[in-house]
Amino acid sequence: MLNSSCQYRGAPSALRLMQIYRRAVLALCVALLGFGTVWTFRPVSAGSTLVLYTAVGYAPQVVRAFMKQTGIRVTIINMSTGPLLARVSAEGSRADWSLVWFDGAAAAAALDQSGLLAHHTTPTLPWTRLGQTLLPADGAYTPTGVTLAGVFSVPKSRAAERLDWNTLLTQAEAGKFGLSNPQLSGPAFLLLANLLELHGGWPQGQGFLRALQRNGMRLYPTNPSTELALQTRQIDLAVAQSSAAYALAKRDPAFAVVLPPCPAILPSVIAIAANLPPRRHAAAEAFIRFAITPKIQALRQASPSSDALYWPVTTDTPSPPGLPPLDHLPVTILTPATWGAKEAAIGAWFDRLTALQ
Repeated sequence: MLNSSCQYRGAPSALRLMQIYRRAVLALCVALLGFGTVWTFRPVSAGSTLVLYTAVGYAPQVVRAFMKQTGIRVTIINMSTGPLLARVSAEGSRADWSLVWFDGAAAAAALDQSGLLAHHTTPTLPWTRLGQTLLPADGAYTPTGVTLAGVFSVPKSRAAERLDWNTLLTQAEAGKFGLSNPQLSGPAFLLLANLLELHGGWPQGQGFLRALQRNGMRLYPTNPSTELALQTRQIDLAVAQSSAAYALAKRDPAFAVVLPPCPAILPSVIAIAANLPPRRHAAAEAFIRFAITPKIQALRQASPSSDALYWPVTTDTPSPPGLPPLDHLPVTILTPATWGAKEAAIGAWFDRLTALQ
């Protein structure tokens, strides 16, 4: 049973897309400066049936397997979450994409509120209890797995320490901890929202963020850059997405992962563009079902990408080795639309707070 002691629920809103676009444009600038990559994998045949915009690292393997099994042609455009959302927002109702796949149910909820997603596309699957809580009522997107928005990545020598969020406020950590900038990293906004929620909500939680800033909080554009700062000893503790933290510990035994109290659940989600022609819509639904079959989840988990280190949300697929059991872990489940409604105000405030960085 999922431990719900940290769960939070709220009401929907329509203000999310404005802030998504703003943050995504910033992320696109970062990508163009070399912090991200955009590339494509195209089948030999022209005139692809489906176009997939994705920010998950295992998508190319899934696409190749899907085309081989079904004969349905797919064009994959792989980029980080910020540029992906910027592109989807810019295209609006004149979408060039058929499917989108990225981390962040809040962004998907905002796209749905803007009328960009098809409804009733979530397949009937053996969902876990957590998976069931993540399903949207209108079936506008499908969760494909979860990570945690913020865990502690530390040198192995610190693995046995009792670390919590207040640890970041101590003199010993002053100027020695860092995280991805929520204005540039899609997953990092959920970390910011969780820190606010755990310390009284919005705006009450501002005091905790101000205290982090006074204690020398360092910001980096993405998870990889935050982890690199840890590896090069610029910082001694990185607050990172769990997949990145566990991947670092897996490839470099000098580092370990410590779970803070009540980390936030971060779903990866896949959705279909609204108003696709019937045959293309059916092919897109087939891709979603294919991506969550046990065989293809095993393929995803075998990927060299750090995204492979996710917890499944269906009962027919085990978690990758090395991940702790999620069932009884106290976590925060933030309602996507609720925090989307606050993101514009939070983002503007956070910009002012960190303006000198």
